[in-house]
Amino acid sequence: MRVKCTVWYDGTYFYGFQIQNHERTIQGEIQKALKQICQEDIIIHASGRTDAKVHAVNQVFHFDTQKEMEPWRWQRAINHFMPEDIYIKHVEIVDETFHSRYSAVKKEYRYYLNTAMYNPFLAHQVYQYGHSLDILAMQEASTIFLGKHNFASFCWYDQYGNTIRTLFEITILEHDGIIEFRLIGDGFRRYMVRHIVGGLIQVGAHRISKNKLKEFLDSEGQKKCLYKAKPQGLYLYEVTYDEK
Repeated sequence: MRVKCTVWYDGTYFYGFQIQNHERTIQGEIQKALKQICQEDIIIHASGRTDAKVHAVNQVFHFDTQKEMEPWRWQRAINHFMPEDIYIKHVEIVDETFHSRYSAVKKEYRYYLNTAMYNPFLAHQVYQYGHSLDILAMQEASTIFLGKHNFASFCWYDQYGNTIRTLFEITILEHDGIIEFRLIGDGFRRYMVRHIVGGLIQVGAHRISKNKLKEFLDSEGQKKCLYKAKPQGLYLYEVTYDEK
């Protein structure tokens, strides 16, 4: 049986999604719960890995097991063992051709930044930037990322493999001092969203120009964008699958 789960979590006190020895991770907590339920070692496969302190609203993972239960029972059983900062939102039984990562056709990330007074209640959920930014300049600069590009300059420094991705939409909105960056694409490499947002913040602060940001992008990794937004404020917001 292949089980698909949608989970949300507050990443503040986790060392990221991927299981690691001696560290608290999302995958580690969920797999411990599944072992209690199934009495077997279960490995879950996620749509993607989030880093330390990064959150998710609709992360997706799947796992295979010999144990059979109705979806609502799976949800109740897993949540019984979950800490207060992880919650399974939805469960369904899927065909074995489904894969949480490889079947995904689109992902959406959102990043939240506070330009107003420091807010201790949102310190772990929204990046407390504390300075005004030029929204129009950031919106104009963001257009360079739309379409299919080699994003090697905006990935993890030691990233190998295919860095070509397509961004379908980038929007930047502001309300009451909170700026929301919304990025939708066919996939994202490690730190890619944080480097794109980090570069746009520099444009909004008038430290670099749109042309400089495009110079990074066009170099295809020869010139790295070293501006990386903090993990607080980043959310894996949605994962979309082909309806077929």
